[in-house]
Amino acid sequence: MVTYHRRTERRTQAIRLHHAALIALLISPALITAQEKLGTYEDRIAVEDAMARYVWTVDSLDADGYVAVFTDDAVIDSNGTISRGHAEIRGIVTNLIKRRDDDKAKGLPPSNLYHVISNVRITFPKAGEALHQSYWQTVRRDKDGRMNAVAMGRSEDHLVKRNGKWLIQSRKLTVFTD
Repeated sequence: MVTYHRRTERRTQAIRLHHAALIALLISPALITAQEKLGTYEDRIAVEDAMARYVWTVDSLDADGYVAVFTDDAVIDSNGTISRGHAEIRGIVTNLIKRRDDDKAKGLPPSNLYHVISNVRITFPKAGEALHQSYWQTVRRDKDGRMNAVAMGRSEDHLVKRNGKWLIQSRKLTVFTD
């Protein structure tokens, strides 16, 4: 009787082990796929850093820093206004600098923009590629010194990893007009 119970117990353990192995094999592809879409921790941090540098450089009017977060062939689509390549992308910041300087010459308050980014989603559709999606707002001071939200929308940024560094290859900004 004891021998029968031991054999039954061993058989039950073997079946449980077999089931656990089968479940692990079935779940593994889903875990690997999820890992591929979520990317490595290091890549996610590097993409977040590239996007933070984008915001900080445009808000601080650093044209060189701004261009440095884009690939040479980058394209920005800002509600249908297209900027291609480093020269046109640099023009975005140099135009902001000119507007600030013109406002100052007229005695107007600085027209500096400050970006607020939220609801960030980062995925990795392929190795070496990332998609960064978010909502954004821009705020600036009015004539009375109060901060006002002047625009809001969403952005979709496609980044690529080149020479170990994440850079923005394309950026689509959609301004909410409703």
